[in-house]
Amino acid sequence: MALEHDEFHTPNVSKDEPSDLGERIRQAVGALIPESPSRAPAMGDESVLDAAARSLSAVIARWAEEANLQRFFGGVEHDVLTSPGEQVELTARLGIAARLGTTVRFSLDDTFAVEVPIGEGNAVRGMIEAPSAGLYRVGVRVCGAGGAELSNTISESFLQVATGRPVVLVHTDLVVAESSKDGSDRLRAALEALTTHGFELAYVDTRDKDRDPSIRDALRAGEFPLAATLTHPGEVQRLRSLGVDFVRVFGRTAVRRLRARGVPVTMVLTDLDVATDRAQSESVTVLGPEEVIEWAANGAFDSQFEQANAMVRERNETDSLTWRLDQTTASTLLLGNRFSAELDNEQARKTLFHAIDTASSSIHLQFYIVRPGAFTESLIVKLIQRARAGVRVRLMVDALYSEEEVLGRVNPLIASLRAETNVEVLAVNPIESPQAVDLERLRRRDHRKVVIVDGRRAFVSGRNAADEYFYGFGEVPVHDNTRHERIPWLDAHVEVEGPLVRQIEDMFVATWTAQGGAEIIERRDRAERAPAGSAAGRLVVHHGFEDANGLALYEEMLDFAQHHVYIVNDFPIVHALERAIERVLTRGVEVVLLTGSASARRSDGTFFPGPLHRTVFEFMVKAKLEPLMQAGVRIYEFVAPPSPLIVARGGRIRPYVHAKVMSVDGVVTSIGSANLDATASFWESEANVVVQDERFAGEVEAALRQLIDASLELDPESEPWRSERAQRAIVDTLWPEALYS
Repeated sequence: MALEHDEFHTPNVSKDEPSDLGERIRQAVGALIPESPSRAPAMGDESVLDAAARSLSAVIARWAEEANLQRFFGGVEHDVLTSPGEQVELTARLGIAARLGTTVRFSLDDTFAVEVPIGEGNAVRGMIEAPSAGLYRVGVRVCGAGGAELSNTISESFLQVATGRPVVLVHTDLVVAESSKDGSDRLRAALEALTTHGFELAYVDTRDKDRDPSIRDALRAGEFPLAATLTHPGEVQRLRSLGVDFVRVFGRTAVRRLRARGVPVTMVLTDLDVATDRAQSESVTVLGPEEVIEWAANGAFDSQFEQANAMVRERNETDSLTWRLDQTTASTLLLGNRFSAELDNEQARKTLFHAIDTASSSIHLQFYIVRPGAFTESLIVKLIQRARAGVRVRLMVDALYSEEEVLGRVNPLIASLRAETNVEVLAVNPIESPQAVDLERLRRRDHRKVVIVDGRRAFVSGRNAADEYFYGFGEVPVHDNTRHERIPWLDAHVEVEGPLVRQIEDMFVATWTAQGGAEIIERRDRAERAPAGSAAGRLVVHHGFEDANGLALYEEMLDFAQHHVYIVNDFPIVHALERAIERVLTRGVEVVLLTGSASARRSDGTFFPGPLHRTVFEFMVKAKLEPLMQAGVRIYEFVAPPSPLIVARGGRIRPYVHAKVMSVDGVVTSIGSANLDATASFWESEANVVVQDERFAGEVEAALRQLIDASLELDPESEPWRSERAQRAIVDTLWPEALYS
């Protein structure tokens, strides 16, 4: 139950606690540099501490309005907009204040909200349940060991709890531009029209620099209504460092995330040229100030309130997880499916080949990588055999990573398929000439791995067409000098039967058509798939550069967690998901990560022979994981099961983990192609199947626990971990953060 505003309690604080800034500074300085009794001043003399406090308080009083000072003295980081009862993270950076106390108290309108300990860093985070609707000023006080408050932060931040009325997001460029003019009647009239008609306002800023202070000044100067200002400066800065403008992506995802939290956003007020089709796809009305005034004069706002009411009603009638994923991932939950997860490479190969061997009408495949090896040779032969038996075979590959139609290159494996009359092949996003090579073209790749057989069985996977993905640890001989490339990886796929298969094939066909493929005629008469089981699931597709559906999926799953989270992945986790994991830990949820070694290791931790870039990548990934370990994530490095064929010293191997799995609370599980890194979150196209079924989640989590129990828990205080600290530090410093952040 959400706490009402007057239900927040006030902590016990000493009545003698000083409120004067100078006295607070005197206590703070005294805590850092105690005054020696032998140097006590004579009667009437001013002490050193008194003089320091008097001088500093005067300086700080002049500086307090300076934005850069927040970094020194600290302050609340971001405004928040949510609805009553939602979990809210209050965050602050303390600056020098982190050295002065032991705990931090967050308050809402000077009413106590939560107290949290100060850790080793200068950032603190507290979780609360959003109170009743209203606009709350968030305060932060640093407290000493005895509970006395030592300092207040100097920043201004708001928690806005939505009322349920339609919300208008006002672009801050309008605010800053209008307030800089002699008159701001145009915007003021529009905002007055909206508030008079019962709308709720919030501001949204997508600039790449933190300009909260200037926005606050502009709001006051223009006498505009105060409200939360929502920003994405951290992620935008990281991505713009690569020369790409992601502002529209963040604007689009902001609306979805707010709705997921019960904030009925129905309108955006801006002068920007926002694409009409995108606005319509999000059911958001985009207007300029003059249009708002015109709508108000014509009484045209009824549809906005109907939309908000319908949104609130639907949210109340839908379970929380389904509502959140519906809103944030542009996906739909479908009932009546059967799902089967496979973490064993050998069994995955046998299952896939059996499905291909028994295909009767069509086989649709999409891979990121097609590389020579025993698996791929067998796959090509089987596809040709089925094509010659009358089955239509269609293969899509990423041009760059499958080396097909890149500067004239042809993959000979794919060439064998192209020679068959019943086979069609497409290279996704080909690179025709050196002039076509640019950063965006190189990064905007299609990372999906999908197989659909006869429109009735589908495999959504992390597995590429190469041996390391489809040969098991008991099938490959390994000695001390076996090269890394020969050693299998841990990976995963999910097999689907039922209505969801149609959506998976629709995804394939949409890409096929967009890349110039011929019409797939046999699908015209293909009926909707009948139920094949009782499980509910959804397909989440991330289209690189166009949305952030994969990132939103993982964020929502993490924010949903109440008991435990299992993650299987071996890529550096993007900043937004690091923050989501920290929120989970703050709520006391157990987070367990199963990772691997990017360059395979022997039992004693030494590396098998392999490419230098794999070793560098290993050190970089592990460097990114250390802060998560320090925060409380339990991280295990995968140890493959023993096999008579493994004769390397120690008899065990620690291979790479390529699987992309997340499972939460034994309730919801995601398996697919999307890693947790920046590339998957923003650049490349991805596909994940999300199963909302307790039986399936229980089976997957039981399998994961078996793998985890047999693996090596990483300990940042252990000798093996400390022995590689220098290598991790060097790589972490030199590696371009924007590539894998």
